[in-house]
Amino acid sequence: MKESIIIKNLGPLKDISIEEIKPFTVFIGESGSGKSTLMKVISLFRWIYKMQNIYSYLKISNVNIPFEFKSDIHSYFENSGIDEFITPNTQIIYKATFDKNVNYEIKFLGMNTLSFSNQTINASYLSFNKISFISETRNIIPLWSNSISSLTGGNLGFYFQEVFKDFDLASSSIKKIELKHLDLKFFVDKNPFGKTYKIESNTNEKFNIEFRNSSSGTQTSVPILLISQFFAKNFKFEDSFNTSILKYLSSTDSLTEFKAVKNLSDLNKKIYIHIEEPELSLFPDAQCKLIDNLVENCFISNTNPVELLISTHSPYIINYLNLLIKRFDENIKEARYNYDELAVYQVANGTLINLMAQNERLVNTNPLSDTINDIYNEYEKLG
Repeated sequence: MKESIIIKNLGPLKDISIEEIKPFTVFIGESGSGKSTLMKVISLFRWIYKMQNIYSYLKISNVNIPFEFKSDIHSYFENSGIDEFITPNTQIIYKATFDKNVNYEIKFLGMNTLSFSNQTINASYLSFNKISFISETRNIIPLWSNSISSLTGGNLGFYFQEVFKDFDLASSSIKKIELKHLDLKFFVDKNPFGKTYKIESNTNEKFNIEFRNSSSGTQTSVPILLISQFFAKNFKFEDSFNTSILKYLSSTDSLTEFKAVKNLSDLNKKIYIHIEEPELSLFPDAQCKLIDNLVENCFISNTNPVELLISTHSPYIINYLNLLIKRFDENIKEARYNYDELAVYQVANGTLINLMAQNERLVNTNPLSDTINDIYNEYEKLG
């Protein structure tokens, strides 16, 4: 399946068109340029498409499931933090393409409802997907995980609740991860009172401290690597499927009516991971090594099919992608990535600038050096 999206007149996003969202897609731009908004829209419409797949699966399987998006669409926009950007001129069109002639389209045209190209998705193209959004608020997790608020339902917003839920799920399955970019280890220790999290050094200067007392770069990195490793390697589609489908059937006494149109093994499956600013609180060298770890988790040692979308301010990460491409082309057995499966866009002035240099198999980083050139030119003038 291929995805495309068009967004017009949504806050800072004036005219966005992505013909194909690649398996590894990166947005870079200034603060307020709209890169996080763009990623949130893609994540939201992937979720709506996921729910349409569940709806279609049940409908085709002889279960009458009456949930609708039409009455609730603005609450979804509000959760995503984009409701205040919507105007009568807003357009969002998400399309899933299965082959040259078969598309499924979801439209929002600045009104109160969504429209779908078909009420149900054809059984041949049904999919079951998991969507994870690792927000920039992940740095609160170390304190939140040991607080009463996490137990009593205190609220720090939709995206924090989502990333904390995924962190908690991942830390119940994985007991240790290597933080190679920092030369550290992260440990999960289960005890009668819950879970505690520890950081240990890999260097000669040994130390073992609580996660909440670790550096800010450690605190922002751990959720990225823990969640990505869990979904890429440990996540069981069967467990999520049972939660999403079978629990509903049991609660509505619909099990007797249910005649599965397809087994889970026959459905298309995908993990979508979205990450805001992976570089938070990291030195440039550590930023690049983190990308190595992330690519290793999602695309090299993974057992589940993963697609990765990140938004960043860091020109170091964009430059480093060229090294990943070169390693792939030279068949070097380190973290590497295929140029043909990568897309990098600069978000500026409400539109996208494609930074992929088509004839050179690299990412064009020249537009990202303007600030450095401006500083140099001003320095020369002062001379």
